[in-house]
Amino acid sequence: MQVIERTFTEFLRQPKEVVANLAQYDVVLRRRNAPDLFLSLAASDLSRAKTIECLARLLCKISADSPEAMDDAIEAAFPWVEFLSADGRREFAEDLTRTILASASVQSFERVELLIDSWQNTAEILSDPELTALLTTPITVTDGRRVIPPPPVD
Repeated sequence: MQVIERTFTEFLRQPKEVVANLAQYDVVLRRRNAPDLFLSLAASDLSRAKTIECLARLLCKISADSPEAMDDAIEAAFPWVEFLSADGRREFAEDLTRTILASASVQSFERVELLIDSWQNTAEILSDPELTALLTTPITVTDGRRVIPPPPVD
């Protein structure tokens, strides 16, 4: 479904006209000094959720039956996985498919974004050998003293 934009003020002044757009479009309500709002018909949202759940099930099946194809798809969609180990890439793919499927089942996708961001942050750390060495060096203070943070990396 296409998305159109309206201002929040326009929605407050002419709600019937804005709501009438929902028959053909989803509507983004732009607000000043506040996050935008998204209006959609419940049926459209349910349809999207069912589609995502179907795609998640397909990903799970592809991952189980053809790990090589899944690896290729993950590498194409997320180029930063290059910095993960082979085990890390496999773990990311498994985490991603499980989280998408679970999120689709409850129609809440914030966890998917959090998962992707977390893995990407890990890849960014692993892409910098100095930072990786610094963060993977064991902490040797065992006598209860405060651990001093490492110096900043330039």
